Amino acid sequence: MHGLVGVTELHNYIWSYLRGDFLPLAKRVITKAILESHETIPSEIKIFSVPHHLAHAASAYYFSGFNSATVITLDGSGEYEATVIWKVKDGEFEKILSMYSSYGSLGFLYEAMMVGISFERLEGPGKGMGLAPYGKKSLYYDRLRSFVNINSDDGIPFYISDDKVIRRRKYYEIIYQAIYSKIAEKVIGGKLKWDPRGELNQDAVNIAWAVQKVTEEAVLATAKWAKDHTGEDKVALAGGVALNAKANMELHYAKIFNDMFIFPAANDAGGPIGAAAYVYEHVLGGKMKRQRLKNVYLGPEYDDDVIKKVVQDSKFKAKYVGDDVNAVADLVAKGYIVTWYQGRAELGPRALGNRSIVADPTRKEYWRLVNDIKGREWWRPLAPSLLDEDKGTYFKDPVSHEFMILMLRYKDEEVCKRVPVTCHVDLTARPQTVTRDQNKTWYDLIKAFKDIKGEGLIMNTSFNLAGEPLVETPQDAMRSFALKGFDAMYMQGWLIYKR
Repeated sequence: MHGLVGVTELHNYIWSYLRGDFLPLAKRVITKAILESHETIPSEIKIFSVPHHLAHAASAYYFSGFNSATVITLDGSGEYEATVIWKVKDGEFEKILSMYSSYGSLGFLYEAMMVGISFERLEGPGKGMGLAPYGKKSLYYDRLRSFVNINSDDGIPFYISDDKVIRRRKYYEIIYQAIYSKIAEKVIGGKLKWDPRGELNQDAVNIAWAVQKVTEEAVLATAKWAKDHTGEDKVALAGGVALNAKANMELHYAKIFNDMFIFPAANDAGGPIGAAAYVYEHVLGGKMKRQRLKNVYLGPEYDDDVIKKVVQDSKFKAKYVGDDVNAVADLVAKGYIVTWYQGRAELGPRALGNRSIVADPTRKEYWRLVNDIKGREWWRPLAPSLLDEDKGTYFKDPVSHEFMILMLRYKDEEVCKRVPVTCHVDLTARPQTVTRDQNKTWYDLIKAFKDIKGEGLIMNTSFNLAGEPLVETPQDAMRSFALKGFDAMYMQGWLIYKR
């Protein structure tokens, strides 16, 4: 906040924040943003405060297409809450259960366990979900379960404690995190040192297996509790823990609910969207449409003249092919690793065919090769994008899912052998189903690949290098393409070659 406030004022803002009063700082930040955009500051800025979990719940409900549903928000912490169950009907949110961060945070538990095996706090859970299938049940699971009581007798679906349940609202987030760090230390026995880029460490993979399994068990228990106490047959999910695609998969196959929706930007990035939707309907008097969100191509886009200049300035060999992507599919089928850039950027953490890296899923060695090019650990899974009409060819009891935050099980090992690059070691994948209405050019690429290779599925991972966000501008895309071992790039109608 350097340059935003003076020292005394900063102390006042910090004290307000610690008391849970965020409005003074919010007003100051909004004022600064207006000034920097060279707009006129309104005489009176109105700020409507939407609680953290209510914002998550609104993001899940308003874009689910449901009129009446259970909403479950699962997070590290928001204000003082970590897990909240809602009954929502006609846009009215009734809080059925609130579990405090001091004993109900699956997010903080997962983060603490991942720090214990030398991952970073924020990116650790995503890596841990991919690492877990290499592990198995062990003493680490037994130790962790001794701190996580599932289907407890306290009238709640689960609680996490190393002694007794601490039902307190007034803790600050750093104290919440310390509770879970202590549990992780007791489970692991100190921080585990290993090289995630080298050979797998059996303790590390078993620890990842343990926390993933406990998370799945707690999520299922929460869902069953919610169904029993709301009577609803549909569920919508949001919050950072709702990005755990494997736990979402277990909920899907458990058939607790008849229909499920997960908001694609489930973590805090989606909070402002939920808050805006809630204020629009509950404060400003608007009426949100009750429609299912089908695509999230909502980010910036760049016109064809900008793209053309970036391509010509690059000095790479290039030709304009427009929307005819048959040549791109042919390159993929021949073994080229192709970056793909078009249209508006995706909302959320997944590449969905506008900022993607594409490869042939039938070439087993490409699993390690693509991870190596991106600078990722070799064991990380890679995802498939497939024709929506072919989902039953590959997966057990599939549903259409556009956003890559719901994993599915492949039908059997023989199917996995056909597309080994996108089949994880537990025979699962985190797929994106694609229709032509959602993304015409992306669909046409997969269809053209199927015409050549017989598989209506391609490998799709995010167009970024390790430690970087998804590419955004055409210049970002060209830089990443030039730096690493990609063979070609499709950039909004242009086919660009390195070889």
